[in-house]
Amino acid sequence: MYKQLEKLLTHTSNELNLVSRRFGQYTELSPEQIELLTIVFNHSKLSQYELTMKLNKEQSIVSRWIKKLCKLGYLKSVQNKSDLRCKDIILTEKSRLLIQQIINRRVELIEARCHGLTEEDIQRFKILLMKVAGRYQCN
Repeated sequence: MYKQLEKLLTHTSNELNLVSRRFGQYTELSPEQIELLTIVFNHSKLSQYELTMKLNKEQSIVSRWIKKLCKLGYLKSVQNKSDLRCKDIILTEKSRLLIQQIINRRVELIEARCHGLTEEDIQRFKILLMKVAGRYQCN
């Protein structure tokens, strides 16, 4: 049973990641750089250290990606107001639009896969996924 679940989850994850890779090819960004932009999108701003920890990559690699993404106009590095030793990494409007397009395409893919499901089926599925992810608490 768990092997089948693993296969289904992996297949779905691969399809969703393919959407990001296609946008990455179009914009000449690597999947990791798209992931970096997505993480910043979800947190509004992060320090380079926080970003490095979330990506679980070497600091030098993340630093190179940030520099490249700043040059391409996807990120800005701004002085942290509370700690002058740090800089915050924030998205530009260009990257917000890109990440929103990726999210929209991923949602379209999920909608297409769930086409024959009822609202009740989708709600049950959502609850099951939240339980599997450990994010569901019974009230």
